[in-house]
Amino acid sequence: MGTDFNTVCEKTREWLKENTKVFAFKKLEKDIIVTEVCVECGQCVSICPENALTGDTSSGKYVPTLTGKCTACGLCYAMCPRTKFSTEDLLGDFQSAWRVRAVNKSPDSQDGGAVTVFLQTLLENKFAKGAVVTCQSDTEPWRPIAKLVSANSNLSDCAGTLYTHSPVVDVLLKTYAHEIKDLAIVGTSCNIEAVVKMESYLSKNVSKDDRIEVFKIGLFCMESFDYPGLVGFLKDAGINIEHVTKMAISGGKFKVNHNDKETEWPIAELDHIAAKSCSVCRDFTCKGADISCGNVGTEEGWSTVLIRSNRAAALLEAAKNNGAIEAEELEPKDIRIIGNVARLKATKHYKN
Repeated sequence: MGTDFNTVCEKTREWLKENTKVFAFKKLEKDIIVTEVCVECGQCVSICPENALTGDTSSGKYVPTLTGKCTACGLCYAMCPRTKFSTEDLLGDFQSAWRVRAVNKSPDSQDGGAVTVFLQTLLENKFAKGAVVTCQSDTEPWRPIAKLVSANSNLSDCAGTLYTHSPVVDVLLKTYAHEIKDLAIVGTSCNIEAVVKMESYLSKNVSKDDRIEVFKIGLFCMESFDYPGLVGFLKDAGINIEHVTKMAISGGKFKVNHNDKETEWPIAELDHIAAKSCSVCRDFTCKGADISCGNVGTEEGWSTVLIRSNRAAALLEAAKNNGAIEAEELEPKDIRIIGNVARLKATKHYKN
């Protein structure tokens, strides 16, 4: 005879009680029920160890309702099919997590300058023959253009983050069409997802030696902005985008350096210029990348780095061994911070 179902449920409840205490029913109500994302399955009602929930059908729908005392065990939130709860759901698979800082960081680099160092190391050590990255247009300030770079390129010219979509996959495929293989790409989750699909579908009917395998460096991304909208937003604030020297998103703020000063806004004030495509994206950390980089989970001046593949681990070791970076493993509390931000992105569209 198999294990008793009630015993399994009880053990599961005890584990979840110890690991999900911050997710009371009120959070489920706010994220899922009020936003009408609830699928009316009844799991939260049935699994509540306090029998504090009831499925109210008086409106013609099944609405989970608090009718007893919530002890904030977190079971209802963890078990809902519409929430993102576990680290695996939110961050994807990764081997290790680090805070990284370039030893000789370019002034134009973002955060700890990890991406520029990884690119330089990747190309110099022949992990790839070339990399497709995003740079600024020479004619329109802060408009992104995709560019193929090599070990001989001045990578600092493309350092920093541009917060609008870039056609990096287009340049990647055109480069492949010219028979240049062993490439890398730097992009956000939408770019990385496109490459993962391309690798999968274009490699199905070829030999192992002919398969396409791109080294993927992913960038943490909450959302991108429409370029004309960004220009207009800054103009309304009295800032000419031609005078902007740096942009960054940190601590829930959009920060712009211009004319020897910094101006910032709560990121919510830019929601109206966010790219519409970002509303359907749930991936904050580029789960399909080999290595993911961002600034959440580390202090200012450092980059957060998630190592997801063996070749990414080898790249990190190469950068450490040649003295290009300082690197320290992240603590579990730092990883939880990344997960919390990833959860915000995963459920943000429920509130729109």
